[in-house]
Amino acid sequence: MSDKPKHPGGRPTDYNPEIASRICELVSIHPYGLKKLTRLYPELPHETTINLWRHLHDEFSMWYNKAKLKQADLLAEECLDISDDSIEDYLENEDGNIRCNTEFVNRSRLRIDTRKWLAGKLLPKIYGDAKQVEELHADKERLLSELQALRAQLDAKNKKDY
Repeated sequence: MSDKPKHPGGRPTDYNPEIASRICELVSIHPYGLKKLTRLYPELPHETTINLWRHLHDEFSMWYNKAKLKQADLLAEECLDISDDSIEDYLENEDGNIRCNTEFVNRSRLRIDTRKWLAGKLLPKIYGDAKQVEELHADKERLLSELQALRAQLDAKNKKDY
């Protein structure tokens, strides 16, 4: 059982802009997901409530998305920390022989790959691979040309011949 005292009134469920702002602040300064954040900060609403707020309140959804973008930088920085941590890379067996701790190395690789993937999804222009960025640019160009064609059609329909 946890030594942390529970919030006296339970977790909040009614939308509150101050709590919403606090959630976004915590998301932007921690590399953790909602599940871990709500465990670390028991005064926050349950993760399901937070996701419901994101769905129901456009302003909160916008704040939350901005916080996730800031979180992408933290995830990228964590990749450096994980890759530089070599403390447990090697183990000494009973005979005094040193061997590679493949379990630790593989777990570190997984941690880095997960953070890289997530940072690339959150900020593809900065942390995404070049092909993904090119595809986004191509989509943007295609959508802009379609928008211009639709505007031209609309202008042609609205133009009256007097």
